[in-house]
Formats: sequence, structure tokens, C-alpha cells
Amino acid sequence: MRKWGNLGLILAVIFGSLAVLGHADDANPEAIATVVRGDHSRSYTIEDLERLDTVTAQGTFTRSSGTEYTATYTGVPVSALIGNVAAEATVRVTATDGYSMNYQAGMLLDPSEGIWILAYKENGAPFDEDTGPFRIVQVGEETPHFTSALSAKMVATIEVLGTYEPYTLTVVGVVTRVFTREELEAGNGCPCHTATVSVTSKGETHAYTGLPLWRLVAYVDDEAFPPADKGIHYEDEDFSDASAANAYEIALVAADGYAQTVSSSLVARDDRFLVAFKRDGAFLDPESDGFMRFVYDDAVELPEGGGLRSVKFLTEILLNL
Repeated sequence: MRKWGNLGLILAVIFGSLAVLGHADDANPEAIATVVRGDHSRSYTIEDLERLDTVTAQGTFTRSSGTEYTATYTGVPVSALIGNVAAEATVRVTATDGYSMNYQAGMLLDPSEGIWILAYKENGAPFDEDTGPFRIVQVGEETPHFTSALSAKMVATIEVLGTYEPYTLTVVGVVTRVFTREELEAGNGCPCHTATVSVTSKGETHAYTGLPLWRLVAYVDDEAFPPADKGIHYEDEDFSDASAANAYEIALVAADGYAQTVSSSLVARDDRFLVAFKRDGAFLDPESDGFMRFVYDDAVELPEGGGLRSVKFLTEILLNL
């Protein structure tokens, strides 16, 4: 059984049909939200949610392509749904297709730059099937800006999991780069940054999703790298092919000191070697895998005699340049 800590609060929002097209009057009446707090639960139809204290305001999100999109959204403040929870708590939002995103509760509850809402309308109409019936957006009088990676769509469940634990990934080479949890998970929220591999272990095959190892190496393999204020950001020219051709060793180090090494020439520009954050669409269990895990695809052919294992509880990547 999953451990929820001492918070004692689980919020599950379970939605029915996604066939929400056209005008609000045409919305599927079977779309519901079931809110569970401890032993108490209540189910809401879309009409029930519209009777709550709703917010209608503008918000602008930046797409992965860099373009901006502004719209007027209507919805219920997330704070009204999750209640008075600790700012350090983790709020996991899972979509109908299994994709999940973790938020820090304090971010969702902070109204200083705008209000985070569970929206059910965009520009006065229900969302289309590929976005709705619900989406997490930030709105306000000043039209707040937020990245599309933070705007979970097709929301199916919202869970308050417990304390939000900060973690980092340290990558050391010519320079040292320390990625924060917020940077890493925002990067994982954008499909343009991630890759997915198939990994078979002990007779079971799972799909792992995360950031390609060579992309992270590119931040420290020479003096050319994206600026820190861009978070996870890729440019093909940032990776040093000249350095990789020297076949330097890359050590993948776990929290307890366990390490595996792999050659730069093997992983160069190959998305099949991953720092994974998700398995089968869900975030890794921190208790059994850690927040990050190094894995590689079953299709990878290792050099003769070159064994390579996955690394759980990954915390460091060290380049022996």
C-alpha cells in the first residue's frame, strides 16, 4: 500500500466522459468530479462546479515552441478543491491518458502572481476532446504567464501526496550544473525534451520516460551550454562531438555511492540512454527507485564484454574529461 505520510488528506478528482464539445449547454452531463477528503467524499457534475465560487480571467502560456497563447478561462480555484494543505505537500495531477505532473502545493496556493484554477471553459466554451474536460491554468487581472509544461490537461485525478521533498541532479564536467526538482520536472512536462525507452527486467517490460543522458552531458562537456535561467533547454550544437569522440567515461552515481560508468562515444546523440523520471506514465516511487533512475533501451547493443546496469536513486553524473 502506498504511504501517504502524516498529511492524512487524499484528494481524487475522477472525471467521466471527455466528449465535451461545442457550447456549455452541450456539455456531457455525465462528466463528474468526485472529491475525497479522508472519510468524506462528494461527487460534482459540471453544473455543480459552476455553482461554486468560480473565476473567469485571462492567462498566457508559453508553448514548447516559444510562442505564446492567451485565452480567457473559467474554473474553480485549486485552493478550493485541495483545501488547507501544507505548502510543502506534493500535488500530483494525472491525465486520462496516464500522464502525470507533480506540483508543490505552495505554488498552487500562492495568489501573488495569479490564481491557479481547474478550468472547464476556454474563451467561453468547453475544451476540445484533446484538452478537456479540465485543465490546470493560471489566470489573473495581470494576465499571468506560465509554461505549457505546468498546465496539465485532460485532468483525471488530483492527489495530495505528502511533503514536497526538494531534490537535485548534479552534473560535473568542465563546469558544474545543479538542476533543481522544479527544473527537472518542468523539463519532463514538455514532450519536446523527453524520450521513452522500453526496459525489460526480471521478465517484466516497462516504458521509462525521461531526459536523454547526452542532452544533460551537453551542459558540462565544454564551455558552450544553455544559460541557467532557461532551465532544461536543448540546442544540438551544445553537445561536443569532439569531446565525445575521445571516449571519456561518464559515471552515474547513486545516493549511496553505487556507480556505473558508460563511454561518451556510446551515448553520444543517442536518446536510448535516459535519466528516467517516469515508468509507464507515472512518476517513479521515491522509496523504491528514487526520484531519478538511469536506464537504457532493450535495443541497445553494448560493446562485447561491456556490462551496464540501471542506477536507482541517481544523484550525480560525473564526466571524466
